[in-house]
Amino acid sequence: MADVTGTFYPSETFIGYGAEFHVGQGDSPESFVAVPEVMKIAPIVSMTTAVVDVTHLRSPDRHREKIPTLSDSGPIVIEGNFRPSHGAHLLAGGDGFDATHNLQALRASAALNNFLIVLPTAAGTVGSPAEAIALPLEGYVTKYEIGELTLEGKVPFVLEVTPAHAYFSR
Repeated sequence: MADVTGTFYPSETFIGYGAEFHVGQGDSPESFVAVPEVMKIAPIVSMTTAVVDVTHLRSPDRHREKIPTLSDSGPIVIEGNFRPSHGAHLLAGGDGFDATHNLQALRASAALNNFLIVLPTAAGTVGSPAEAIALPLEGYVTKYEIGELTLEGKVPFVLEVTPAHAYFSR
């Protein structure tokens, strides 16, 4: 159903429950490992295009003229519960994470890496690889932050991945 003008139809939206954030491990063929206890992936797509004012003294209709320039991709922010003994967070790796491809190592090396955002199926689970929709992303870990340690409350982590080029374009 492409054009829904004047049509009554059931919603086909989904919630984020069941989504995963995967980190490429640099092997060949490349394997991907899910970061545990991810609570939020946002924004999945954030693109802006700069504008240049090209108005001159003879611009038509006494109106400013503008032209678009280059687009830019904002970072994807991943938030979750910090698990200090899991290989995603350990400098030594483990749990499927290579020592050079865990979150800390990728931030420290500033290495270009592959990531996947795996969307849930309509049932709210990732399902089989054949059913899953994976959005590939090539970028850099530009922020890895372990949250505040308190007497009461969980310890969060924040990860930012800045795309190397337009989202999901390759």
